[in-house]
Amino acid sequence: MHDDTKASAAAENGAGLGGLAPELEAEIQDPLYSGALSSICYWSTILLLAIVGAYMIRWEIWRGPRYALPANDFWGITTPPWLIAPLAPLGTLLSLGHAVWSALRGRLAWRTVLAAAGLILVLLSSRLLEVSQ
Repeated sequence: MHDDTKASAAAENGAGLGGLAPELEAEIQDPLYSGALSSICYWSTILLLAIVGAYMIRWEIWRGPRYALPANDFWGITTPPWLIAPLAPLGTLLSLGHAVWSALRGRLAWRTVLAAAGLILVLLSSRLLEVSQ
């Protein structure tokens, strides 16, 4: 019964099926999950988002803000458009700035990078909706 357990464990690890030994597999994966590669991916993502974000913010400023008509609220409360329009560009700049600041302190803040990417997608979707009209 003990031999069956060893055989099933070997089959799960892939050793019995011509797979790599765990030591060799760990040796191959070490460079992939190293701090240097993670840092390179982080900084290249920030650089790419900064380029795309700068283009989208420049387009937003160049075209000028287009304000939607205020919504008719049941209670009569309306949010001024000048308050809503700069949120996505400002949020993009602040998120990327926080990601760079965190990286300079030695921490990789992927959450803020994802927030910046989401805000850039908001800017992009507004542009795509405007072009399609």
